[in-house]
Amino acid sequence: MGFFRFRKTIPLGKFFRINVSKTGASLSAGRPGATINVRKDRVDGTVGIPGSGLSYKERLSNRGCASVFVGALLLASALAGVVAWAR
Repeated sequence: MGFFRFRKTIPLGKFFRINVSKTGASLSAGRPGATINVRKDRVDGTVGIPGSGLSYKERLSNRGCASVFVGALLLASALAGVVAWAR
């Protein structure tokens, strides 16, 4: 039996994105080939070869540290979004 998935990506400048899915929201920072993704419960790092479909993903942190990163990165991205929008 299949299941439905939902994901929406909102770009915030050149290197930041907000990702929204049915399981929650996250913030990604990086460029093709190397990305850090921060959610409320974890921080993941991904490296890969762009365009090949080949990548490696590893959990960098669990809940304790992730919530601090989420707060700081969301604040920074909101600030960057406001500055970019004001231009």
